[in-house]
Amino acid sequence: MNRKERYTMWLTENTSLAESTILKYANAIETISKELIEYNVIDGSLYNIIDPIVLETLKLKYLSIPKFIVKDTRGNRMYSNALNHYKNYLNSL
Repeated sequence: MNRKERYTMWLTENTSLAESTILKYANAIETISKELIEYNVIDGSLYNIIDPIVLETLKLKYLSIPKFIVKDTRGNRMYSNALNHYKNYLNSL
């Protein structure tokens, strides 16, 4: 089982989020990864990150880019919430 699948399972077992929201959050991590790669912030997927402190730093970098602040706001904070839940997942490991 890959980390995305484990994150999805963790969300299912540890939150009251709807299944559709869980899938959106899991996919949002991949989207954010691609965007951070395009901005030369990271080399690979955020799913390769296992340190919650490193993830928090990357989240702050992501949310410091105006384009992504607007995207997160327009998306009802889906991207920042996905990152917050992923950090909680990493903290639980």
